[in-house]
Amino acid sequence: MMNGEHNDGQVSDTYLDNIIKQLEISDGSQATSCVRSVFVRNDAGTFLRKLDERVKYYDNEIEKLCNFQYQGFVKAFHELLQVRKDTTSMKNELVKNNQMMQQAGQSLAKKTESLIKEYHRQGNIQQTIDALAQAFPVFETYRKLQDCMEEKKLYPALKLLEQLETKHLVLVKEHRWSELIQNNIAKFRNQIRNESHNELKNFLENVATHADKIGKSAFAQAAARLDIDRRYYTLEEDRKKDPPQQVDGSADLALINMNITELIDFSPIYKSLHINLFLNCKEEFSKHYQREKQKQAPVIMDVPPKMHESFDAFKKYLQRVTGFFIVEDHVMNTTEGLIDQRFYYELSERATQQLLAVLRRAVDFCLKPISTDGSASYNPDLMLDMKIVVVLFCAAIKESGFPVTPLLDVLMELRESYQQLLLNQWSIKFKEILRKDNYIQMVIEDETQYQLLLRQFPLRIEATERLPFPRSLPYSESVPKIFLEIKEFAAVCAKFAKGLNVSKTEIDDMIRKPSNLLLTKTLKSDLVELTAAESETQLNFSQLVQICINTIHLENAMPFLEDYIVALVHGSTKQLGLRLQGASMLKDIRSLVEDRIHDKLNDKIDQCLDIASYDWMMQESMGVASDYITTTINFLENTFRAFTHLPTQLSQTTCLLACKHISTALMDKILSAEVKAISLGALEQMSLDLMQCEVFASKANIANLDSETLLLCFQDLRQLFDLIMDKQWSVYFEQYGDPDSPFGRVNPHTALTVVEKLREGLKRPLLLKFNRPALEKENIKLFETVSKDLRSLIIDTS
Repeated sequence: MMNGEHNDGQVSDTYLDNIIKQLEISDGSQATSCVRSVFVRNDAGTFLRKLDERVKYYDNEIEKLCNFQYQGFVKAFHELLQVRKDTTSMKNELVKNNQMMQQAGQSLAKKTESLIKEYHRQGNIQQTIDALAQAFPVFETYRKLQDCMEEKKLYPALKLLEQLETKHLVLVKEHRWSELIQNNIAKFRNQIRNESHNELKNFLENVATHADKIGKSAFAQAAARLDIDRRYYTLEEDRKKDPPQQVDGSADLALINMNITELIDFSPIYKSLHINLFLNCKEEFSKHYQREKQKQAPVIMDVPPKMHESFDAFKKYLQRVTGFFIVEDHVMNTTEGLIDQRFYYELSERATQQLLAVLRRAVDFCLKPISTDGSASYNPDLMLDMKIVVVLFCAAIKESGFPVTPLLDVLMELRESYQQLLLNQWSIKFKEILRKDNYIQMVIEDETQYQLLLRQFPLRIEATERLPFPRSLPYSESVPKIFLEIKEFAAVCAKFAKGLNVSKTEIDDMIRKPSNLLLTKTLKSDLVELTAAESETQLNFSQLVQICINTIHLENAMPFLEDYIVALVHGSTKQLGLRLQGASMLKDIRSLVEDRIHDKLNDKIDQCLDIASYDWMMQESMGVASDYITTTINFLENTFRAFTHLPTQLSQTTCLLACKHISTALMDKILSAEVKAISLGALEQMSLDLMQCEVFASKANIANLDSETLLLCFQDLRQLFDLIMDKQWSVYFEQYGDPDSPFGRVNPHTALTVVEKLREGLKRPLLLKFNRPALEKENIKLFETVSKDLRSLIIDTS
């Protein structure tokens, strides 16, 4: 028990000693926690006791230390008292010195403050000088900028703006006035941009003003290359002003050698582009330029009123369009990015459509007939002039990259219209030549006139070469005139090919095709109209014969026309060319004329035969041929003598057809239903008439035509008359169907009709009065028997 309490007391003392040590070494922050722990353990009495003991311990230690240092303390105190006296004296001295220093420092402070103020003033002055030195270039540049703007010197103004922004204003940006200048710079930029647009506008107006002059120069250059006359690019009023010595075109050398820059000042467009490039507005300026061009193009392309009625207005219009696109091409090639190929192509495409419409309207105008003296005529020369101007236009504008292929296609349309116009005009010429011709053989008075004719119409006729003068030629005046007109037509067609970039083959085609049309359609239709039965100009038989002869010699002259066309194309007749279709056309016309000749001849024969008034009941024949048949034979003899220059075949055919027609007409008279009865005397008279025709046939002098052939035309009638008059019926019936029968050409139906009419004639009272009864009865009985046999034959053969 006692040991346990003793151990607890030791632990408590040790704990309290540690707390006191802790309080000694701490700065007082641990005091609260130490005291709390003491009271928690209920050791407050012990802690106080321990604390008192510790205080007493330190008091003893302090006393020991003070006793050990006391002598030194006293000594130091005495020394301190001695120093006190000296310190007071020093203090007084310091106060005195301080007062002296204060008095001297006040004067120095005033001077120092004045010096500092001067130093600050000098610094401000230097800063002002430096600021002014920086501001003076700004003000000077700004003044120059204002002067340039007033004088419209945009490019120098733009350079000054660049200097202000990049060099000067950055140095004075702390000044408020620099903000004003900076704001004005934006205004100047807009003003410069607007001025550049105004210069662009002036440039476009200048282009519109001088576009026709530029185009005229381009036309002159193209004309010089293509060897085209100056009247196709100069105006009539300008040519009238030319001095006589300059009509040869020497005055146009300056125009031909003229450069586009001599007429148009491109510096405004270059300056404007450069200005907008500096302003970083190049794309905007390019769009603005293109918009303005799109507005200007319709104005340039606008067609003046009644332009197609004036050739000069048409030329000036195309020259203006040419100048416009030459300027555009120059701008595109001398600037970068202002316009591109796409924009130029779109602009030219729209212009091409307008030009195509203009050219087609011009073609339509040229196709309209011109009324002169109440008659309509055509002017193909105007269309040819228009074609040459279009060729010049294509040649001039092609250099600028303008698409001319559609325009060349229109030239092909123009060629067709031009050729049609020529065909219409030549149709009028042919009709006039054919109308004025008298269709009588030409008579040449002397050798000079003959040589002149050969130069115009080089066809020589050997049969006439040996004839003396005055010399008759087989053809009439219309033949050489038509030949010359065909040559002139070919030459006019060849003019259209001039200036076109086409081959010799194409040129040959451009001449030969319309020439064939001229022959096969125009001339043919005019000849058909002339020789038609219903034609207003009723040609007589001799005129038709002359036309037939004319076609022969025109056909023979076709090789000369072919050589002429070859010479037009190749410059020499040694080249081979296609044949013209005129020969076949003339053959067709000749065939038609021959038909008309046959019709006319038959009509004349019919007129002669129609005057015949047969007495079908005459008792006896007159013993000679009838007057009508004599008249007919005389007409035929005179007609066939005119066949000297006709082709042999035509002469033969005409004679044969005439004889056949006479034979058929006589047969028709006998078989006519109007003739009810015929006497034997009337039959004998018709036999005499037929004999007269046979005499004519045997004596007809037609080359290569045997008289036996002509006599065959009358064999049907001759065999019929011989059969009836000689009463060879037994031979007829026995040899019927035999090719060698002397009556093989007699038709049973025809014989029956004539026999019936003869039998009827024998029954007429007039004949009964004069005929002998026995002969009458014999003939009636014979005809009745023959009639029965013929009916039986007809029935058997059917």
